[in-house]
Amino acid sequence: MVALNRLTGHSPGFFSVYTLPPNQAVSVKAQRKINEARGQTPPRRRVAEIICRKTSQLLKDCDEEVCQTLSVARSGARLLTGDSTDTAQMPGGSVALVVTSPPFLDVVDYASDNWLRCWFMGIDAGSVKLTIPNKLADWERAMTALFRELCRVLRPGGHIAFEVGEVRGGKVKLEETVLPCGVEAGFTPLLVVINDQKFTKTANCWGVDNNFKGTNTNRIVVFQKRE
Repeated sequence: MVALNRLTGHSPGFFSVYTLPPNQAVSVKAQRKINEARGQTPPRRRVAEIICRKTSQLLKDCDEEVCQTLSVARSGARLLTGDSTDTAQMPGGSVALVVTSPPFLDVVDYASDNWLRCWFMGIDAGSVKLTIPNKLADWERAMTALFRELCRVLRPGGHIAFEVGEVRGGKVKLEETVLPCGVEAGFTPLLVVINDQKFTKTANCWGVDNNFKGTNTNRIVVFQKRE
């Protein structure tokens, strides 16, 4: 997982030369243009050292108490892949908290952005089923189906933290669409947390211009399953 995060980036802490942010891999053709424009040649990297250094950074806050907690939790940890509306492997009423963030309509091309990660893992990006509807009504139906499955796996009184954002230049605020989806599926909305922030220069790659265009806010809708 650390290696996947280090495939591409801006600094020598990544496997690549200077490129786009680590969660968005450009095409081979586009990277060649970047290399030519910057006069850069991909150097050999000490891959093991990079992985170990980043791992140490990620674990710096893990003291003995945290390590013990993780050790206990790992026996019940499960990693699943598949359609989130059909998680038959999860028993009903077995989950206390769900934290998730669905695709924000079709504003991100996940297959293209993750082609390098898929290549690294030997996965055909085109074979992965993605939920990226371009119409709000289709997105609403998909989210309602998801909430129904979440209602099944959550125990009574369990919570969902559902992160969305504003899209279409701020004209569409997805929490307004998500709220009725959750209610229809059997949840009570508790609150909406809006994180309005100033972005760094990295955000310019996506056309985000601090409260002017792009996705400038994170909106977390908190639901509770009815008793």
